[in-house]
Amino acid sequence: MNLQTIESGMEVDSERSARVVFSATAIFTAHGQVILNADSDLFRPSTRVTASIVEVDNADAPFIGAARMTIHNVRPYQGGVQVWANIEWNTDLRVRISYFWEG
Repeated sequence: MNLQTIESGMEVDSERSARVVFSATAIFTAHGQVILNADSDLFRPSTRVTASIVEVDNADAPFIGAARMTIHNVRPYQGGVQVWANIEWNTDLRVRISYFWEG
């Protein structure tokens, strides 16, 4: 697979926010359109959370594989967070969801 890589510089805000950004990860094995659920007391319905998805190998190292993967919705709830993901592959793949939220 040979996809074009697009480069960009990163802009940093001139003022630093007093808020702290937290992150966590969860590993799932799945394919197709699925809801990936992660239990954690860190989340409540009002938590503003974003998520990303990447394929990982058996050592949990991320890599760009041949499967196209997308996240459609992220729903925090009291005690966890759900992600609606589409993993376009015909067999299960190991994927890592990374969650980011403000505290």
